[in-house]
This record gives sequence, structure tokens and C-alpha cells, in this order.
Amino acid sequence: MSGMTERIYPKDTNKESPIQMLMSEILTHRYKVACDWLKKRFKNKPLRILDIACGVGYGTEMLSELGEAVGIDIDHETIEYAEKHYSNDRVQFHVGNADDYSYLEALGDFDAVVSSGTIEHVSDEYVFLKWIRKCLKKGGACVLCFPSTFTRDWAFPFHKRDISPKQARLLIDTCDFSIKNEFHRRYRFRMKDLIYEKDSNRALPVPPMKHWFGYYLSHPHHFGRRLLQMSVGGGILFTDQQYLLA
Repeated sequence: MSGMTERIYPKDTNKESPIQMLMSEILTHRYKVACDWLKKRFKNKPLRILDIACGVGYGTEMLSELGEAVGIDIDHETIEYAEKHYSNDRVQFHVGNADDYSYLEALGDFDAVVSSGTIEHVSDEYVFLKWIRKCLKKGGACVLCFPSTFTRDWAFPFHKRDISPKQARLLIDTCDFSIKNEFHRRYRFRMKDLIYEKDSNRALPVPPMKHWFGYYLSHPHHFGRRLLQMSVGGGILFTDQQYLLA
């Protein structure tokens, strides 16, 4: 797993790492919920599904049980891994940028779009979600997943924003979606497990110390919340959001 929250490799997960095991559970659960809901919503109709920012492709393979699944990711090596480990005759993997809308438009229309951990990375979350609305066929659906806990202290420079549930509802409404269901799941990363991951996973991109100082100076209330989490629960709280939209 590279970047702890940026990529997971289920087939290569270090089973000695509680953090990797928990992140694998969180992210694969997102896709399981997506598959179950889309299957029920479309009554087993064969679908064309876009998995935007698909990572190594485990979720795209899961979605291919519902029809044709197209997985897009910005990283060439990640797509090569996906093609090697998760390809089948219903899956296509392509290198593409979630901020390149001319490229995305060339992919055509979809019955459903799954966006797992994408919207916190793109340049403009409103433009991104409006593009999803535009690319969906009539009656189409979207599954939107991202963390709601503040993350930019440890996820710098990958995360460009944190989105609270209140902000999420405004975003969804502005982009002409309605919420059919939503889930808010709470997980806790224990400090000893985070320290183990930092020491054992050399691929983990830890922000420089000057970033932590700068971030907490400009977000002192976040620093207080982090200290409270560690003193009360012995770790860091992670809250995951998932919205089922149509």
C-alpha cells in the first residue's frame, strides 16, 4: 500500500499492519455498498459504469459484475498493475485525469459513476460533480465517497479540501443530485498502529514538519481536536462519508 490512504493493494496488503488492513476494509466496503445498491436500483440490468480514480482496480473488477466497467486513474504504473491483476472481458482500464474534462467527455455516457476518494483531490469539486451529472444517462446514478474528518494535516499535498456533511449536502444539491441514501462510518486509528505503519512502510508520504506547524497555526481548532482524540481514544478518528445519488 502506498500513501496509506491514496492507494491500497488488497492482494499485497501487509497483514501485520493494522492500518493497512483497516484501510483495505474501509475502501473495499465502499465498493460493496455501491455494487449492492446499483444492482438493486437497476434491477440487474446490465450497466455501463465509470470508476473514476480507480486506483489499482479492485473496485472496478467488483463493479464489472454489473456490466461494463471503465476504470480511470492518473498514474501509469497503477493502471499497469490494474491491467495485470484485475482485468477481465468486462473491464477497461485507461490512464486519465479527473480534472481533464475534454478527455472524460470522450468516454461517452454511463448508467452509473462511482467516485471513491476522488473529490477531495480534484481542482474544483463543483465542476467535477456537475460533470458527473452531465455524463450520466437518463435515470443514472452516482456513488460518491470521501472522508469527512479533517485530513489535510496528514494527507498533504494530496487532499485539496475537507468536506463536512453540511458542505456535502450543499454541493450535492447545487449539482442537481438528490440523496437516496447516505452512510457515515467512524473508525479509529490507534497511535501505536500509526507509528508502526510509519516505521515499516517506507512508501508512506509523510508531510514535512514545517507543514504540520503551518497547518496547525492556521487551524488551531484542528490541533485541539487532534489532541483530544489522542487523549480520549488513544488514536485518530476517521469518519467516512458515502452518498448514493440520483
